[in-house]
Amino acid sequence: MAQTTDEVLAEMATEQAAQPALAGLNSTSNTAIYTLWKFITASIIGFYETLMDAFKVDIQTIINSNQYGTDYWWYNKLISYQYGDTLGFINNIFQYAVVDTTKQIVGFCSVTSLNGIVQLKVAVNNAGIPAQLSADQYNGVLAYCQQVQPTGIRFALLSTAPDLLKFYGNIYYDPSADITVIQPAVEAAIKAFINSKNNYNFDGTLYLNKLVDAIQAVPGLTGNQVDITSIASQNSGGEYAEFTSSCQPESGYFIIDPAFPLSNTLTYLPYVSK
Repeated sequence: MAQTTDEVLAEMATEQAAQPALAGLNSTSNTAIYTLWKFITASIIGFYETLMDAFKVDIQTIINSNQYGTDYWWYNKLISYQYGDTLGFINNIFQYAVVDTTKQIVGFCSVTSLNGIVQLKVAVNNAGIPAQLSADQYNGVLAYCQQVQPTGIRFALLSTAPDLLKFYGNIYYDPSADITVIQPAVEAAIKAFINSKNNYNFDGTLYLNKLVDAIQAVPGLTGNQVDITSIASQNSGGEYAEFTSSCQPESGYFIIDPAFPLSNTLTYLPYVSK
């Protein structure tokens, strides 16, 4: 860690005190020649050490992000894909001649090693919400991955429609509260939770207890607050499957099934204490 100018000056003072030959350098004036030289030297040393620390961080970042073939390497490669651009073999590696972030369409991705195959799940960013790649976009990402993939490494690229969620439940609220305010607030909280999971934990597990916590945080709910009677997920047109505590989306992300809107599946009940 870089030393400050004052820390270097303190070391100089300690060393000077240990040298009898320097005992005559005892002026208290800040303009004494030897004092000025000490300050200039200490400043240069402190500045140099600060530069070296920054350089070390930059080098380590480059090393960490270029460990060939790791999950993190694949992640960086996927989000760096530029739709419509072709790779060139530049400086002995495949890369884009010009980096254009406006063409980087992969907004969400996950990398998982499974049975000797690297599974890559990707989605575009549609106003902050994951969405399936178009056929052209998928083919572009696939060709890109085939060019950059490490020799001997097999991968599977997946971009599908979102997993659908439907759930039924009872929401208990304070009778003195305005239900016309509570209902949209509950639905917004549920959608915000799901979008938050998609954004910050793409391809991660949805935990029912955390969803309940998000609903219970809505002002105006009371009593038992939330009683989810059933919740199920569906992927790629398959059958709905109920779950009781957690579920991981096959596509990497969830949305509420438009055929089962929350306005139809949630029942709001005034809570009266016994």
